[in-house]
Amino acid sequence: MKHPIVLGLQYGDEGKGKITDSLAKQSEWVIRFNGGSNAGHTLWVNGKKLVTHSVPSGVLYSHVKNYIGAGCVLDPVSLKKELAEISQSGSALKGERLRIDSRAHLTLPIHIVLDAARESGSKSIGTTRKGIGPTYTTKMDRCGIRVGDLFESGIQDKVRFLCDTYNAMIRAQDLSESSFEDNWKVVELAQELLREHVASDPTPFYDIAKTHKCVLEGAQGVLLDLDHGTYPYVTSSNTLPSAAAAGTPFPLSRLGAVIGVAKVYMTRVGSGPFETELDNEDGERIRAKGGEFGATTGRPRRVGWLNIDELRLAVRLSDCTHIVLTKADILTGEPVVKALNKGSLKEFPCWKSIYKDDSRTALSAELESYLSYVETEAGAKIVGVGTGSDRADFFWRGETPDFWA
Repeated sequence: MKHPIVLGLQYGDEGKGKITDSLAKQSEWVIRFNGGSNAGHTLWVNGKKLVTHSVPSGVLYSHVKNYIGAGCVLDPVSLKKELAEISQSGSALKGERLRIDSRAHLTLPIHIVLDAARESGSKSIGTTRKGIGPTYTTKMDRCGIRVGDLFESGIQDKVRFLCDTYNAMIRAQDLSESSFEDNWKVVELAQELLREHVASDPTPFYDIAKTHKCVLEGAQGVLLDLDHGTYPYVTSSNTLPSAAAAGTPFPLSRLGAVIGVAKVYMTRVGSGPFETELDNEDGERIRAKGGEFGATTGRPRRVGWLNIDELRLAVRLSDCTHIVLTKADILTGEPVVKALNKGSLKEFPCWKSIYKDDSRTALSAELESYLSYVETEAGAKIVGVGTGSDRADFFWRGETPDFWA
């Protein structure tokens, strides 16, 4: 058995959570393999909104187990709030329903202070200021705090060393230090919060992947990949599907279909190049219609037309086998729809409705024409279309693929 990977083909915020949620209904495990609380995967069910940040998007199904992989970073304060919100939605994640790899790194107050210090300087790149980048930095410096460290006898010494090492950098910028006491409070919270969820198996899915259906969920998007994205305006982890094997860890031979999610237009948060950006009333209108404000930060997202050149690149980098194009409803009724392809901005007649007729068994001719053009030029089949915010607002083009075949 092989298992699908869901990832973003743009700059994040493509609607990955909705697709993962759809596949989770058929699966037994949903696995996050990168990123941290800077992610914001929004789920709408019967008009109610739930945003997951660190927790995988399988939370709404009682039969699904959710796993936070070794490649992720975890903020205990943010996670406590997130788990409380999930519990209020009626989906409490007790014990086995949430497993956290013991090798995942913790984001502590000192990481958040370091992030704020960097972003307040002249080299700001527009991060979420959640401490994600500095957490990966201390991981690479071999002095980070892992989930498994919480229950070792030398944990106090590790936290003190972390604070002493990086407070020197904070002092150099005349900023307030992050005290050992503040960091230790969060460590104590983590010890209480995470104890029942820690998974120490070094190869957790080696056997599970043979017989149990899994969905691997990526955060951010391919164009933000640390190595292959628009560096330095990138995230701090690898976002390609190959990262699922390392960041879970998951058997490489069991990785299957790559389901890439993209919007019919584009958005970006923070700094960085954006060739099709609409810094005008068209962009403001689409932003308002699409609710394009960060699920994590609330910041207005930059809005622009679809860039097929970048989509093609993302498809190739990720070896994407299936595309899901979301938010088709947002552009309904626009004067025109545009897309950049091979350096030229092309215009398309916009669809006045999503569906051909009231039976909702076929898409309108204008939308189908646009989708056919995009998939041909991007190099991967568009198998599904998002038609609204709720989990039920989705259209499969043709027979629903068996992603575990």
